[in-house]
Amino acid sequence: MSDSDIVQDFLVESYENLDRLDRELVGLEKNPHDCDALASVFRTIHTIKGTCVFWVSTSWKSWPTSEKTC
Repeated sequence: MSDSDIVQDFLVESYENLDRLDRELVGLEKNPHDCDALASVFRTIHTIKGTCVFWVSTSWKSWPTSEKTC
């Protein structure tokens, strides 16, 4: 898989997760006592965070050494 494929997959997944989060937050706003909706918001945020960490850790390895010290 090329770097551009990885970036493309990351962007697609990120947009999907942000769209899901938007819908979940609207639902939670309409029903703030819905514990399942709140749990879903946290799961989506956790997924977004995990995707970002994975992407940074895989792309970090390909950066030149001089950029790692910034």
